[in-house]
Amino acid sequence: MPTKKKSALPGAKTDSSLERSFLQDQVELLSRGIRSLYHSSEEIQFSKPLPSLLKSILKGLKSATDINRAAILLFENPPDSSPSYLQGCVGAGLSDLKIAEMKVPLEVDEEDTLLFIHPYANKEVTTSNCYQRLVAHFKETLGLKDPELQTLEIRNQLLGLLVFERPVDPFARHEILVLFSRQAALAIDNARLFSKVEEMALRDTLTGLYNRRYLHQILDYEINRSRRYHQPLSLVFIDIDHFKDVNDTYGHAMGDKFLKQIAERLSLLFRTTDVVGRYAGDEFLAILPSTHQEGGAILAQRIQNVLGDYKIMCRGKTLQVSVSIGLSTYDGEEGVGSSSLIDRADQAMYDAKSSGRNCVRSFSGLQAAVR
Repeated sequence: MPTKKKSALPGAKTDSSLERSFLQDQVELLSRGIRSLYHSSEEIQFSKPLPSLLKSILKGLKSATDINRAAILLFENPPDSSPSYLQGCVGAGLSDLKIAEMKVPLEVDEEDTLLFIHPYANKEVTTSNCYQRLVAHFKETLGLKDPELQTLEIRNQLLGLLVFERPVDPFARHEILVLFSRQAALAIDNARLFSKVEEMALRDTLTGLYNRRYLHQILDYEINRSRRYHQPLSLVFIDIDHFKDVNDTYGHAMGDKFLKQIAERLSLLFRTTDVVGRYAGDEFLAILPSTHQEGGAILAQRIQNVLGDYKIMCRGKTLQVSVSIGLSTYDGEEGVGSSSLIDRADQAMYDAKSSGRNCVRSFSGLQAAVR
């Protein structure tokens, strides 16, 4: 007597229906991921600071994968011999303050290991000292239960690291993480490139100091700031004495070398809060925020003393440098803007020229002499 096949229990799924359900979930997940990627891509079309762009990407990642807690750290490789490190940038579901304070030093050769880190990395990578150390660090500092890592790289160049808490949803696939990590890497790369180009546009190509355009921009800002907070602001206008003779005697190539050396020396004489740049030709301008006339005069005299003892070698001959310096100070006067303040410093500098050069003169001294 033939046995009857047992019918499936009501509501039970067969192997084929389970497979179809699994595939449907996968397709839906991928579709959701692509939609989230599209929307976050739309958001980063606008000109925003890098942290805002990365925040948008993390928001899209959360929508696509149900990853609720994540952070992006940027790879920093100092130009000097200092060790490289990962600097906290942005996060989702985590303390912004904690992330901003994160600075994870990297040991020698760990940069190469980081390039191959992702949730499905081979055992050699996941058991490496670098991987285990970073996972333990993020578990402790960020309170992530089961941290996973995804490299942010472009053209085999490490840009950063995505750290996230493994989601409960088993369908958070590596492919979607890769899509978002590539988008984050592209945003970082573009932002840094833009910053570099912008920086170049604000720098004098010969000396590396800020150029005239930037000096005007920052001076407008500083005058408004001084006006608002009732703080003084001083300008120091520096002109190299007899620079034309250097060009005429030794040529413009040597004149350029002369200017570069003066610029290097000048950059060491100012405070970190000051802004110094090449204004035109052999003229330099320094903006001294929150500095009254007495303080500006002390600094100007120091510059004149240091450069007055400075010597430059040109074709076997020693050239003695000297500078004429003009000083002007803004102290809340009505109707004074960046152009008039520069003009005052320029007038004071020309007074130093007519007084025999190699000295400091102030615009207030000119006014007193007129009276």
